[in-house]
Amino acid sequence: MPAFRDTQHAADVLGGFFKHEAATDTTGMFAGSGVVIAYKLTDPDVRVVLDASQAPAPNAGFRVWVNDPGAPEPQVEFLLDADTFDKLYLGEAQPMVLMMTGKVKAKGDVTAAMKLLPAMARAIPHYKEYRKTH
Repeated sequence: MPAFRDTQHAADVLGGFFKHEAATDTTGMFAGSGVVIAYKLTDPDVRVVLDASQAPAPNAGFRVWVNDPGAPEPQVEFLLDADTFDKLYLGEAQPMVLMMTGKVKAKGDVTAAMKLLPAMARAIPHYKEYRKTH
């Protein structure tokens, strides 16, 4: 069974999750890292851009764009299918393994995104909880 019913469901779940994380990430784990990343998902098609180029502010750790053509240009964009993204953030798949096997492709400065691996690991339990109700 696919992780998401359709494009709208995927956009709502991913947008909602990252916006929730943005509101709570005021410690600088991701916010203030200086990195702008994008996830371009297929099946269904959703593009999420996370902008952590500015220092965290109260209730606004980083900015989130979902399917927004006005989103900033990312330093790195990850291309993967939606089911792989879901497994990644559920902690069922390792980022480096996915990259090495070609299930995730990257365009841009992958080294910039590497410093976000701790923030991603910290987000996994949050995503698991969020997915239970979404």
